[in-house]
Amino acid sequence: MAKVVGFDHVSILVKDAQASLAFYQGLLGLSCLDRPNLGFDGYWLSLGDGQSLHIMQLPNPYEQATRPQHGGRDQHFALRVDSIDEFARLLDEQGVQYTLSRSGRQALFLRDLDHNAVELFEAVKLDAGSGLV
Repeated sequence: MAKVVGFDHVSILVKDAQASLAFYQGLLGLSCLDRPNLGFDGYWLSLGDGQSLHIMQLPNPYEQATRPQHGGRDQHFALRVDSIDEFARLLDEQGVQYTLSRSGRQALFLRDLDHNAVELFEAVKLDAGSGLV
């Protein structure tokens, strides 16, 4: 039986691939992966464990759409992080606006240069013997 075996990548549309690369590298410290020539500008960034973020410089059909302020009520991708508090401090230092999760989880939502919503959430650590840590 065919089955899903994992997550590979998420793709986002941007106006300026170079500016978006600087944003994501500066904010999240992501490194570039090799990317074939696809006939349009873009970058592939490593998210670890074989997962990646694909930045594609292409016209965005949703550019004029009205987006909710809170990214949790919009299409978004979520990244597990080791410390929401440290990322909140970094976002504050860089002047990047964000909203806290309304679910009660240790999570926040921000928007990139093209208003793509990104969720950062603190991964719950599991202890192999006893469950949650």
